[in-house]
Amino acid sequence: MPLINMWRADKNSVLQLKLEQVVALAGDGQLKDNGETSSELRLFLKEIEIEKLTEFANYCLENAFNDSGQVLQDIINEIGRRLGYQVENGRYRGIKNDIGFDGIWSSDNQHTIVEVKTTDAYAINLDTVAKYRERLIEESRVSKDSDILLVIGRKDTQSLEAQVRGSKYAWSMRIIGIDALTKLMEVNTNSESSEVTDKIHQLLKPFDYTRLDKIVDIIFTTAEDRKDIEENSIDIDDNSSSYNQERTAIEIISQRKTDAIKKLSNKVDRILVKRKNSLYSDQSDEFHAVVAISKQYERSEKYYWYAYHDNPHRSFLLEKNSGYMIFGISDSEISFAIPAKVLEEIRNDLYETIRSTGKAYKHIYIYLKNSKYFLRTKSGNELDIEKYKL
Repeated sequence: MPLINMWRADKNSVLQLKLEQVVALAGDGQLKDNGETSSELRLFLKEIEIEKLTEFANYCLENAFNDSGQVLQDIINEIGRRLGYQVENGRYRGIKNDIGFDGIWSSDNQHTIVEVKTTDAYAINLDTVAKYRERLIEESRVSKDSDILLVIGRKDTQSLEAQVRGSKYAWSMRIIGIDALTKLMEVNTNSESSEVTDKIHQLLKPFDYTRLDKIVDIIFTTAEDRKDIEENSIDIDDNSSSYNQERTAIEIISQRKTDAIKKLSNKVDRILVKRKNSLYSDQSDEFHAVVAISKQYERSEKYYWYAYHDNPHRSFLLEKNSGYMIFGISDSEISFAIPAKVLEEIRNDLYETIRSTGKAYKHIYIYLKNSKYFLRTKSGNELDIEKYKL
């Protein structure tokens, strides 16, 4: 596996390669269904950041190279995963008696059959795509109320839009440009709320555009989620007599998160990729981590304060047996990766805030005492966290 070995040994060198060079390094360099090249490429795509996925998608549209359409198909399916779907990759090339879909995206027993097209060079036969859906329903691989999403590289899709509107498939097909799809991926990844993901899924399904409620919903939900994230970046201690509204620079927070995740990745020998804001997992989604950063406070002694939210922090970590909550410090490179099960053991001994919306979070206080760090609970117990230092 030359690509994966090179990637894990020297990520920066691989990221500087052109996309066709990356593909050539995978397996035998021949992109075939169920081949080693396909497996390696898809694993690589699972471990890169969303900015690189977007760059690769645009590269496929702007540069013709061998199997660029098939590579784009894999990239779009990976974008589907970053949008919170369970994804089944389709075939690169159709064969007799097989169903030639490009991908199946699933969420909460709802299914979307995805068809990816790059240019106007090949007309889209709506009947053919619809037959894929019918056969998948017959084989019970998708639900009867499944729909079709046409992902298009070109921006001028007026003729295709008119074709869909004037067909019997107007209520089972939708069209989205790759540029718009990557923007939705960015919105989803930079949010924390699962509600944002749900709204995006609703937006990608066919619905009556005469009424704009669903579009307004996603804008409102995203704005509310951004407000929550911004509040978490303000240095607030709810138990103090006054609130400190000084913000830690977002660039510092971002860098501290990146540094801490790299350290944990090296420690556990897994590549951790951001799935949502502050939420990270490996490509198998079997290992979860959450990162929070705090500035230093000082009253009678120095300490750091964090909000540990029931949702999404705790719920995300408890999905898997291998979950770590990382507490970082804005004014140094020190960070602590505390297992979620340890936080569960002391959970009832932590201060708690429940907002008017019903959202709840625990307060984490980390103190510096005699050059050592402790997590202090409301009963005064002190947990030595030096052994969790990254």
